[in-house]
Amino acid sequence: MKGLGTWALVFLCAFGFTFAVPDLGGNFFGVPKSVLHVLFAANLTLFLWLLARFVGKPMASFLEARGGAISGELAQAQQRLAEAESLRDEVGRRLAEVENEIVAMKARAEREGAAEAKEIAEQTARDEQRFVVRVDEEIRRRTAEARDTLSRETAELTARLTKELLGRELTGEDRRRLLDKSLSALRSAKPGE
Repeated sequence: MKGLGTWALVFLCAFGFTFAVPDLGGNFFGVPKSVLHVLFAANLTLFLWLLARFVGKPMASFLEARGGAISGELAQAQQRLAEAESLRDEVGRRLAEVENEIVAMKARAEREGAAEAKEIAEQTARDEQRFVVRVDEEIRRRTAEARDTLSRETAELTARLTKELLGRELTGEDRRRLLDKSLSALRSAKPGE
């Protein structure tokens, strides 16, 4: 009944439209002018009904199918957009983690570098101290060796000069006394060394 009421309304609108047109084109097959308005309205209504039935329904089903396809594509696009936003958030989060890790690595590298520099400086100071101690020991050792060598050479030179001098001026008795004194001095010096 709803469809019939709709077409009755379309007929009435078309009938009203015929009165808005000043001249319907003259005499059609001897049909009076008053009936022409009704026939024109019926013709327009029939044309619209045929158009709706044979063109409108397929067009409506096509548009409905196309609307469904567009709705599906829109839903897929929204899902992809949500996935892309989720991926963007994940990439942003990971990027922030990487940046934080870089900052932490830089700070750790600076701390380790400072600690390494301090350790190198301390090691250098220890090596320097050991070197100074070794040099001091070497100087003392060589000084002692030089003194010993000088003492020995001086003693040898003194002994030779003394021998030459005494050989010229000493008698046999003087030599014996001197030898006894030297032997007794040597004996007393050995146990105390």
